[in-house]
Amino acid sequence: MAILTKDRPDQRYYKNIVQGDDGNWSADQMNLDDTTLTIGGRTYPIPGLRTMQANGVATQAQGWINRYAPAALQRNALFVLTQSTSGTAHDNAAAMMNWIASVNTYRDNEIARVRTLNFNQLIAYIVPAGAPPWPAAPAGLPPVTPTHAYADMMEQGL
Repeated sequence: MAILTKDRPDQRYYKNIVQGDDGNWSADQMNLDDTTLTIGGRTYPIPGLRTMQANGVATQAQGWINRYAPAALQRNALFVLTQSTSGTAHDNAAAMMNWIASVNTYRDNEIARVRTLNFNQLIAYIVPAGAPPWPAAPAGLPPVTPTHAYADMMEQGL
């Protein structure tokens, strides 16, 4: 169903945006669900609005985890957990891995919620940020600055 408006519709939510001779705009709502397009025997997936918003939630979760527990810290934590069953290092590693699991659970629940929203709810949806609603990182897990993360990667030859 085409909409008519004086202002240009947001291309994140509308397709087939056309401005008429009178200056008004018309556009079609994006599909809520994924579709496919077949051209010359090849099929291309076209993400729907729900998938695009869900991807925003997944990106936020990945950024949240990378801020406090980048891959190098996760590898170290897994190594500590395989080498010991008690102690401060073990407890900190276990807390980090439990926190990552809780962030992933929150992400999955939020994505499931996004997939139930209608068009009007989706265009008003804002990906949650911060803690709360995201699970707070353990006290012993300070944020890693990008400079330190880059230095750690360079040190490891990544």
